[in-house]
Amino acid sequence: MRYPQIRVDLDKLLENARVLSGLLSAHKLKFHYVTKCFCAWEPMVDALADAGIRNFADARLENIEVLKRWARSAMLLRVPMISEADDVVCLCDVSLNSELAVIEALSDAALTLGRTHEVILMVELGDLREGALPEDVMPMVEQILTMRGVKLAGLGVNFNCYGGVIPTPAKLKELADLAKEAQNRCGYEFEYVSGGNSGSLPLVFDDRIPSGINHLRIGEAFLLGHETSYGSSIPGMLHDVFTLRCEVIEKKLKHSVPSGERGLNAFGEPPAEMEDRGMIQRAIIAVGGQDTFPFSLTPRMEGLRYLGHYSSDHTIFDVTHAKGDVHVGGTLDFDVDYKALLMIFMSKYVEKVPVWAGQYFMMAVGMKKPS
Repeated sequence: MRYPQIRVDLDKLLENARVLSGLLSAHKLKFHYVTKCFCAWEPMVDALADAGIRNFADARLENIEVLKRWARSAMLLRVPMISEADDVVCLCDVSLNSELAVIEALSDAALTLGRTHEVILMVELGDLREGALPEDVMPMVEQILTMRGVKLAGLGVNFNCYGGVIPTPAKLKELADLAKEAQNRCGYEFEYVSGGNSGSLPLVFDDRIPSGINHLRIGEAFLLGHETSYGSSIPGMLHDVFTLRCEVIEKKLKHSVPSGERGLNAFGEPPAEMEDRGMIQRAIIAVGGQDTFPFSLTPRMEGLRYLGHYSSDHTIFDVTHAKGDVHVGGTLDFDVDYKALLMIFMSKYVEKVPVWAGQYFMMAVGMKKPS
């Protein structure tokens, strides 16, 4: 058995997807499940697809190439680079866009390949990531309508990102109004009026999504069981789909503060001030900056206190008051947040382990446990 390892409870993952899919469908919302946080890891995508989830979105073409085996609809989340226009048209059914030059490149690529590529024009409504300013949307719509290789499939917006701006009914109504005007100009109804990501879910639950919004892009919510505007738990969803398991490689009684002249730490940063707690039991676990964001890990065992990592390979905890057995060669389990999970799946040093912990969900939907 190799450590560190991320253990993925596929039963719990599917239960989260089932609950969330039911909630979104009840509000007549379409959705794409975002796979970028787990790099479209095949056992997870396969399990989701077997449960009937076939609309996937990702920011990286390498991941979408994996997804194409299962996807009914594959959406590219990051605005495409002109240099990858051919690959975008080959691999993706629809992409999010904000620049006419990029859309023109997609149109040219689609014409060359004998295809029609769908584009969603993103609108800037405050978060200051990608998107056209509202006053520029209609002129851009007119330009897109002249391009033969692409079809304007809708409008979209991004929140909860660069600026931390959360979606509100007023902001989403602005998007819906723009979409209504754009549809009148196009002469057809849009497939997507995409009102954001997991941060829009509180509006869904409170029945405050404006009329005209018909689509969301969901990642963190179905993976970790909470929405992203306020960090609130979603009723009926589970928070322990993922378990990071790490091995203890040293446990010793040592001073709580370093001794000697201090310079920069291993990351070239001034070391943090440390509280003098006298002699403490310190445990080193074999996980570090090459694997994840250690400061984002939450120990499952009570009484552990994070001291720091400041290393590619080591993380140190105060285990003096641990409510369990901590010993060299043993393992400790941790909950992870979104950024820690993303780093874990990007790291080749963390073993990925699919776990089917129970049978209740598979029995409910008639699924078979993979061989």
